[in-house]
Amino acid sequence: MSFFDVPLPDPPPEPVVERPVWSGPPTGVLPGYSAQKAVVFKTEDTLLVVHRFLVYPNGVEFTLSLLLRDASYELGDVPWELHGHPRRRPRSDSIPDEFLRFGILFSDGTKWTNLDWRHPSPHEEPSGPVITGRGGGGGGDQWEMGYWMWPLPPEGDMTFVASWPVRDIAEQRAEVDATEIRNRADEAETIWET
Repeated sequence: MSFFDVPLPDPPPEPVVERPVWSGPPTGVLPGYSAQKAVVFKTEDTLLVVHRFLVYPNGVEFTLSLLLRDASYELGDVPWELHGHPRRRPRSDSIPDEFLRFGILFSDGTKWTNLDWRHPSPHEEPSGPVITGRGGGGGGDQWEMGYWMWPLPPEGDMTFVASWPVRDIAEQRAEVDATEIRNRADEAETIWET
């Protein structure tokens, strides 16, 4: 008989952690799709487009694409700018010109910008829209970032707003039809219940 030949206790039960609906798309659901796109700005050397709307019953994933004709700009900061987290923002009221400002205006007057990087509590439902980065990347002259938006946007127009002072791009806007996006939630298909 070995020293370790002893009866082992039953393992403790796995804790059940419920993920809040505002934290991301539901598991086991194929989204509906909206093919709309919003060209937020287009200059001779810079293009910013919002597209690929994947629509779930509780929110929307979308892609923000940035294309640059030249890669002369110091691109090391671009992924964080698109991620919506100004990591290199100095401790002052000013925002560096290199920071690409991006936001959304909803038809009910609520808005979100990438200058607000607070994360909602997982224990209390947020009072306003939640938009969080879902990953992305790129390099050189092309960058993409995924975003999650909760809840579904209100009916009407949804306006994307952006400016990029280092590239001399003043505030510009482009709209998509949020009613059409909301309707695509009906096309989402539950594959399995979680």
